[in-house]
Amino acid sequence: MLLDSFKRSWMGAGVGKPGVFRKPVLTDCEHREFNDALHRLHLLAGRPSLTTMARELLGAGISRSSIHDAFSSVRLPQWHVVDALVEILASKAPGLTTEKQLAAIHALWLRAAEAEQRSVTPTAQPMMTEAEQRSVTSAAQPMMTEANRAILLLDIDRYGYLDVVEQAYLRRVLYEVADGAMTAAGINETQRRRADRGDSLMELIDASTSIRELLRALLTEMPQQLRAHNRLASSSAQVRLRGVLDMGHVAINEHDGWVGSDLDHAYRLLDAPFLRDALRKRTNDFALCISESVYHGTVRHGHPVIRPERFHRMSFDSKNGQMTAWLADPV
Repeated sequence: MLLDSFKRSWMGAGVGKPGVFRKPVLTDCEHREFNDALHRLHLLAGRPSLTTMARELLGAGISRSSIHDAFSSVRLPQWHVVDALVEILASKAPGLTTEKQLAAIHALWLRAAEAEQRSVTPTAQPMMTEAEQRSVTSAAQPMMTEANRAILLLDIDRYGYLDVVEQAYLRRVLYEVADGAMTAAGINETQRRRADRGDSLMELIDASTSIRELLRALLTEMPQQLRAHNRLASSSAQVRLRGVLDMGHVAINEHDGWVGSDLDHAYRLLDAPFLRDALRKRTNDFALCISESVYHGTVRHGHPVIRPERFHRMSFDSKNGQMTAWLADPV
């Protein structure tokens, strides 16, 4: 089975043993130095398990997968994750002080982040005057921080009941399914931005793309991919998804944090009881709902696949009051 093979490869690298994290293969020396320091601190702290660290960081909103990836992913973790980890690890390591460890590891993280930033800069630009720099920054800032976008949320059902290896495997499948739907909709990498939240995936998509084609791909391509995977997968490797498609303004800050009331609205829809019930009662593996704005802007105009009669208006109570959305029938 694919999951068994995936587990063996991970277990062979040390994943799955309490308190042991696989070290990623890093070509960037700055990132490698930072990663080595984080692993060293974890060792000095007595190698606390993923479960122990996740329990202590429960109130910080940091998922198990974010903790795991800080040690084992080739991607540089966000500083707020590292900051929280260093605090709990330094407190467990005899003779170490949290303040000194934070300062040392932040310096290494900053070097790695600067090296990462240099690696994505295509070409050196000619020096500009201070006035030119202010002008460029002022012009670019609104485009970089806030824009109207399509918001796609995908959440793996019963993710919290799986072990870390099964979770990693299902996340890889989720990436593949999402990428397949985007490709089918004609959306390329430059038109989307992704954030991984452990059991869920967020995609911000340029409003200039075709929402109709994206919705068509979600109704047809994504269920087909899920069926193809689940038909050959073991019970623990089955992937069932809840999805939300919304539109709105989302701001992205300098730490790559995504904020905005429209994003909050989309997450309220993702947690709606009717969407969870729909997935539980269906024999297929995907339940999708769309916001009022997507329905009135796209669905009500009709399309061979996106027919208005296939969507049902649903109301539910949330902590922000009553909300409405449209639940799609399985195609």
